[in-house]
Amino acid sequence: MSAYVIGDINVTNPETFAEYAGRVPASSGAYGGRYLVRGPDKCEPCEGDWNPRRFVLAEYKDVETVKSWYYSDEYKELTKLRQSASTGTLLVAEGVEPHSQGSESGKAGYIVGDIEVTDLDTYSQYAAGVPGTVAAFGGKYLVRGVSGKVLEGGWTPKRLVVLEFESIQRAKEWYNSPEYADLKKIRQSASNGNLIFADGA
Repeated sequence: MSAYVIGDINVTNPETFAEYAGRVPASSGAYGGRYLVRGPDKCEPCEGDWNPRRFVLAEYKDVETVKSWYYSDEYKELTKLRQSASTGTLLVAEGVEPHSQGSESGKAGYIVGDIEVTDLDTYSQYAAGVPGTVAAFGGKYLVRGVSGKVLEGGWTPKRLVVLEFESIQRAKEWYNSPEYADLKKIRQSASNGNLIFADGA
């Protein structure tokens, strides 16, 4: 089952962080990591007030591979470098089953959500109805309904969702579509949270 590293980073020392950013792809790549979203100015708020300044979404084979990379001696050194030049949160989330992989086009668009369900019965109506609308717009779930494991920082999401579409424009078309409108109202009546649009790597 694929696993995803999600990072919300605030750079405090650009010069030092640039050194980290230049070195980390080789480190993560050695463990099969692949960036789906990476960099500043990649996100815009969709719902709520979450608006990451620098966002990372990276795909790995599974959670154990993420841990092997994150706790490796090489990355421990890079972690020190990153933490000296930034603040933020890093977590890992299991992907959906059956296995689904992110696009390799580099042009995909994503919707990332952190949802707290307040009315489970009503939310279950939303959860049952929404996959058909996502598929109708060519989208797919990469992460759905997990809380994730926090590696760094104070972000503790209740229910994570990562949707992938062929482009950011297509993601917005789905979100604003008549097909999704009624379901959106159901979700909003039964949950709180934040959603962002994220432009692919």
